Amino acid sequence: MILDSKETKQKILSKFLKIVEFDGWTEQALAQAISDCGIDAKFSTLIFENGLTEIAEFYTDCYNQKTAIEIAKIENFFDKKIRDKIRLALYARFEAEKSNQIALQRLINFYVNPNNFTKFEIGPKPAIRGIKDCFKIANFIWYEIGDQSTDFNFYTKRLILSKIILRTLFVFLKDDSSDLIKTKRFIDSQIEKVMKFEKTKMQFKKLVTTVFLNENGYPKNAKEIVKNLPFFRLIK
Repeated sequence: MILDSKETKQKILSKFLKIVEFDGWTEQALAQAISDCGIDAKFSTLIFENGLTEIAEFYTDCYNQKTAIEIAKIENFFDKKIRDKIRLALYARFEAEKSNQIALQRLINFYVNPNNFTKFEIGPKPAIRGIKDCFKIANFIWYEIGDQSTDFNFYTKRLILSKIILRTLFVFLKDDSSDLIKTKRFIDSQIEKVMKFEKTKMQFKKLVTTVFLNENGYPKNAKEIVKNLPFFRLIK
C-alpha cells in the first residue's frame, strides 16, 4: 500500500465521513479513520500533510470528480443553454452529496468554528479553506460546461455561482426528500434571479449607451443627451 496514493486517501475518506457524523470533523476522527484502514496514525502527516484542511480539499475534489461522471451521462448536455447546463450540473453536484448531509454539516461547523482562532496552529485556515472549496466547486462547474472566458468575466461568473452554491447548501442540509426537490427548486429560483438581474443589467447598459453615446461610440453633447432622455422623449 502506497501511503499517499489516491486510492489510500479515498479509503481513509470513506471511513472518515462515517466517523465525523458522530465525532465531528476532528483530528481524532482522522486518526481513527487512518487506523481503521490498518495504517499507523503516526503516518497521518505523510498522507494528509495539512490534516483536516487537506482532507477537506480532497473531499471536494473527489465529489467534483463523481459529479463529472454523472454529468457525462446526461443526454445532449452540451447542446443545452448555459443556464440549463448550470442547473443540471448543480443538481448532479448536490445529488452526489446526498449520503453525506451530516458529514457536510460537520465540515461546515469545522470551517466556521470560532475556537479555531484561539489556536495559533489553526487560525483562519479552515475558514479560508471553506471559501476556496466553494470557489473550486463553482470553477469545476463552469469548466464542465465548457466555459472559455479568461477576462474579468472568469471571476464574476465563478463568484456569482459560488454565492448560489453557498445559499443552496443550507437548503440542501435540511432537505429530507428522496429526490432533493426543495434543493432543486431553490437552485431554479436562484438561477432565475441571476437571469433577471443580467437582463436588467443589459437593458440598463443599452439605455446608457443609447442616451450618452453616438453611433460611433463617442460621447454626445449635452443637447443630444437631453433629447434622448426617455422622459423628454415621452413629453415631446
